[in-house]
Amino acid sequence: MPFANFHLPALIFSHCHKPYMCVEIKCISLSADAQKEEEELRRWKEENRPGPIQLAPERLGGAVSLAEVRQRQQVELRQSKLRKTLRKEEMDQKKRQAEEEENEKKKALQREKATKLEMRKKQEDEQRQKLYQDDKQMKTEEFLQRMERSSSSVSMAASSSIPASSWTKSHEYRDTRREEENSDLLKKKEEQRRKAEILEEKQKQQEEDRKRRTEADHRRVNMAFLDRLEAGSSGRVPEPMTQTPESTNVWLDDDDDDDEPQDTALSTVPNPSQLHTDSEEENALVWSISVWFSVGSRCRCLRNRLAEALRWRRVLPPCLSCSMNQMNQQGDCGHMWTLMKLQNRFPYYELDMLEEIIKQCNGNYQQAYELLDV
Repeated sequence: MPFANFHLPALIFSHCHKPYMCVEIKCISLSADAQKEEEELRRWKEENRPGPIQLAPERLGGAVSLAEVRQRQQVELRQSKLRKTLRKEEMDQKKRQAEEEENEKKKALQREKATKLEMRKKQEDEQRQKLYQDDKQMKTEEFLQRMERSSSSVSMAASSSIPASSWTKSHEYRDTRREEENSDLLKKKEEQRRKAEILEEKQKQQEEDRKRRTEADHRRVNMAFLDRLEAGSSGRVPEPMTQTPESTNVWLDDDDDDDEPQDTALSTVPNPSQLHTDSEEENALVWSISVWFSVGSRCRCLRNRLAEALRWRRVLPPCLSCSMNQMNQQGDCGHMWTLMKLQNRFPYYELDMLEEIIKQCNGNYQQAYELLDV
């Protein structure tokens, strides 16, 4: 901008007579200067405009396969999750540590308050002791002087015997009451113990009576069953047996009675003489089934099938009928008969032990009976 332009409004103002004319001329000159400066700036930008960028050509992307890129993404995702969990654990740990530190600070503050309170109490006690030490000493001296006067004076001793006698009487009464209460308590305990012993003896006697009745019922039912078997084998008509509620289902397996209830249809073994058979083979089959029942098979399924076959006179399965025929052919019927009689005579012996004794005696019932009847 030329230097003369700054003095142009002053010159114009000096020659004009109205002030508003000078302001308008000044605005015109300023706008002209601004346009001129804008034109110069635009011209300078065009002259100094940067040229095109020249870069060496290179291949962008395509160096890695799609599967590898996806695998990298999955790995980065897992790593980001792991980093997130680790960051969360670290933040939680820092939070817990901060809480623990705050709690420790609170505990230390409370501990310090407690120690200060204890020290203040101790100081107050010491001050109180110092304050009342003279009074305490004075009271002690007065008490000693009074005791000396009482010991020297006979009248004071006689007058002081009244509270001592009442004190001893009260203590004696208290001791006698305590002794009476203790003696009453011991008597009650002895009576309770005697009642408990009597009740226990009564329960034992009832248990022994029940066992004796059960054993008698077992023995009676077993003997009746043996009589029926002997009558069936000899063709005689068996005597009817009177059954009691205790004797029902007692000759079967005792272990099965403890575990699960038996069916009444299965608990009664059919008598061979009561079954009307048509042939000798059927008689032998019925006899084998009866002996099988008398031993008390542990298999519940087999026992059910045997009872059903005897009740409805159905044909047994081939495997069972073959096993029955083999047992009859090999002479196992006599062995089981001997085992059943020994088990009836000696119910407290184990079945395996009785079988071993029968094997050692070669099936001789008399010899086995003499060995067991000691």
